[in-house]
Amino acid sequence: MRSAGITRFIFLVTTLILFGAAGFFAIKTHRFIVHAARAEGRVVKLLTEPSRDGGHPLTRPVVEFRTADGTRVEFKSTSASYPPSFARDEIVTVFYEQSQPQSAEIDSFFSLWGGVVITSGLCVVFAGFTAALYLRISFAGKKSRRKRTSQASS
Repeated sequence: MRSAGITRFIFLVTTLILFGAAGFFAIKTHRFIVHAARAEGRVVKLLTEPSRDGGHPLTRPVVEFRTADGTRVEFKSTSASYPPSFARDEIVTVFYEQSQPQSAEIDSFFSLWGGVVITSGLCVVFAGFTAALYLRISFAGKKSRRKRTSQASS
């Protein structure tokens, strides 16, 4: 029974960490969007890289844009996909911090909110397992107490 308690504790802590990470990423992304400047950019290259699981190769866009003061900036997107989400020479909207324009992001749902979605999804899965572990152990404890009580009264 001791190992069940440790397992419950580990799942609970993992759930809380994921919940905190999801909140952190959501706040960070929201602040970035609110404070960022916007510019029109163009996909100048598509970089191909192997996927981690050995499946289809992933494509990562390289985007070029000009800041409000006319500085030309080229950056590699933080998100890659299969099939490619963008085409070469496609015009995209870009968010960038004026103090760090090279840390720009393409204005697409997954580029901006992918970390939040993935972390939140993992949090929900771990929360479900954690709840199931607590309920299962709780019901098992009640069942064994009832059994002992009924045996004692016989």
